Amino acid sequence: MFLLSPDRVSGSLRLFAIGLIALAAAFVLAARSEAKPTVTLEVDTSVLLSDNPFLTTEKKKATGAVELVARPRVEWQIDPRTDVDFRGEVGVRQYSRRYGNFVTGRSDLQVRHRRNEYLTIGAQASYRRDLVSDSLTDSIDFAVDPRSIRESVDARGSVAWSPDATTTITGDGGWQRLRYPDSDLLETTRAYDFGVGINKRLSEKLTVGVQGRHTSSRMAGREDTSVNALNITATRRFATFWYGGAQVGVEWTKLRDPATLQRESRARFNGSANLCYAPDGTSVCLRSALQSEVSGLGGLQREFSVGTTIRHRISEMGTIRSEIDYRRARLPGFDTTAQVFRGSVGYEHRIGRNLYLTPDVAYLQRNRRAGEKADAFIFSIGLSLRGAGA
Repeated sequence: MFLLSPDRVSGSLRLFAIGLIALAAAFVLAARSEAKPTVTLEVDTSVLLSDNPFLTTEKKKATGAVELVARPRVEWQIDPRTDVDFRGEVGVRQYSRRYGNFVTGRSDLQVRHRRNEYLTIGAQASYRRDLVSDSLTDSIDFAVDPRSIRESVDARGSVAWSPDATTTITGDGGWQRLRYPDSDLLETTRAYDFGVGINKRLSEKLTVGVQGRHTSSRMAGREDTSVNALNITATRRFATFWYGGAQVGVEWTKLRDPATLQRESRARFNGSANLCYAPDGTSVCLRSALQSEVSGLGGLQREFSVGTTIRHRISEMGTIRSEIDYRRARLPGFDTTAQVFRGSVGYEHRIGRNLYLTPDVAYLQRNRRAGEKADAFIFSIGLSLRGAGA
């Protein structure tokens, strides 16, 4: 079930092709600039060991893997008002038994143009190819089919207009496609969204605003599902090292209930919040959200998530990092709640000018329904070459 397939081969080729196209586009956009680009490359190599890397409910078997990941980046300022930023990643992972090999990665191209002191226009295009163990808590979809690979394509444009020094009016829109080439349970989903907002800076520490957004998704052979959301937003710096933000509001969803086969419209609370503490050498951030997300389960899925990220520099050579994420959602058509959890602790130790040693341990868990729990430990140790560039 994990052997090399035509879909996997085509997905790998697609990843390379999209990355090359995005990189070529970055160079074409910057061709008329006399300024030289900033090119950097990070390379990671690591050894992994896990008792259940794909979180299956089958009998656990310890499996090792080796992985090589390259992350190129190109930053290019075409002129004083326009800049281009390309980030890429391609990784090859080979398991020692049972699972075979996988190619993962992403490419992200951003273009930003400041027309004048009032108007800024931006565009972004991205492609991602992820494994469950790398992106478990990004979506509740992985609780349903953890063996799948997720491919996502996203294109987005944005505009920001500042009529005065304290007011910003924003608009953005985008198109997204989620695809699960190896899954019989998750379906390809296409979605588009657009939103408008206005923000007002009331003081040096407080900014408030209002945002509205429409999202619509479609799956083959099914009716569209959609959600309209209206939120009040606020960001504030509370003290020298404390800052945070929140948005609260209402969302109106239109979808077909898989149990009654009737199209329903509901109004429900949605919102998100974050709080960070960042003195010198330390960063601690808490975050939480309750909102509808694009999903391979019925098009839109209402999900609750909470997480924290911690980084602390213990010396000039070493940094400890930790991350915890939890996500849950009620599966459409089932009277059950699916859950995913990931917790990790790692250490970065600089052993050379650009060379780091990176041991890490992670615990993953998924619950598709009551009594169906699958979990795994993943141990890894690697070397990371950072900042190599021209």
